[in-house]
Amino acid sequence: MRILLKSVVVALAGIALVACADEDFTGAYRFKDSNLKGPMVLNIHGEEAELFGDYGKDGIRPLGKMRVSVKDGKLLLDDVNSSLRLAMKRNVDERSLDCLNCKVLGMKTDEHVWQYDPKGPYDVDELLKEQARKREEAMNAELERVRDEAMEQGRRNSEAPKLTPYEGDWVYQRTSKTDPLIIMGIWREKQIRVWTFDFASFNPRGKKTPGFEVADAGLRIGEEGNARVYTLSSDKNTLTCVGCAKAERWVKADPNKDLSDRYYARKLAGNH
Repeated sequence: MRILLKSVVVALAGIALVACADEDFTGAYRFKDSNLKGPMVLNIHGEEAELFGDYGKDGIRPLGKMRVSVKDGKLLLDDVNSSLRLAMKRNVDERSLDCLNCKVLGMKTDEHVWQYDPKGPYDVDELLKEQARKREEAMNAELERVRDEAMEQGRRNSEAPKLTPYEGDWVYQRTSKTDPLIIMGIWREKQIRVWTFDFASFNPRGKKTPGFEVADAGLRIGEEGNARVYTLSSDKNTLTCVGCAKAERWVKADPNKDLSDRYYARKLAGNH
């Protein structure tokens, strides 16, 4: 009987040793604190590990690389560039990790739970390459946008002197009670700007700076595909849309009067 018990004890001890030896911490673990910009991620794969910050739309930031070892069921992480060692053990949930000395990372206390991340482990090098690619694409797109804006502004500036016959503040002639109050300023210096207001309250609804071109047919306003051509009346006080499906006219405001006077603006627009 004593021999049998001894055999059982030896067998159980052997099983325990094998279990400890087989402990595999491969995976990713996250720690989030209110003082951090984003969660820290511990990424373990084989005998190597990385620590990086995950800042969501701002991407990831590598924080360090570590060598992985296991001793007495504890996970030991040794920084490859310093003597820093981080010690952890498996949490009671058998998935997450309990940090044993997190103060070495600058935290206020040693004991913190690093939650298991089922999406890990990550290929950090690939994540960084993809991040660099997206940032380069975004930068190129921004450079293209700035270039296009500069080219468009250059074109507008070259067209601006041709606006002389059309200069003034113009008010859209309403055709129904549901139409808003629309004011269009045409000036060589500030070019073309269009403001829309609620007719009753005079509250602003929006502002646009449409593209324009002065052509033989008249003043073309709007973007390609949606542009409208306007001709100037002989007395230079009315702009009329040419070829519009619905009649559209604008009257020129008296330069000696202020269109911020809602009563005057409404009168010009037509109080239908």
